[in-house]
Amino acid sequence: MVTVTFATILGFGLIAVALAAVFFSPYRHWLGFMFAGMVFWGVLEAIRFSVQNVFEISLAYSYLTALSLAMVALTAFLLREDSRAQKALANRQYIEHTPVYEDE
Repeated sequence: MVTVTFATILGFGLIAVALAAVFFSPYRHWLGFMFAGMVFWGVLEAIRFSVQNVFEISLAYSYLTALSLAMVALTAFLLREDSRAQKALANRQYIEHTPVYEDE
């Protein structure tokens, strides 16, 4: 039991040192991607767990269902953002420029 506790403390300590090293490096913006991935995976696990318990399906099918729901949500989000970008592009005012020719 002492070995497991020591290994756990050592592992968490090394993770904390690595996070601190990345935080004080020029690559600190990557921490946001890491935390966003952790939040996404947590939400995916919550969906998987609830689908597995509500519908009483196997672990593989619950993961497949959760990933499918995540992909459908991502597709809907991207389609909505594309629609908003197309509307913004349609409402944009263009400035016409007269070409300038050099007289030789």
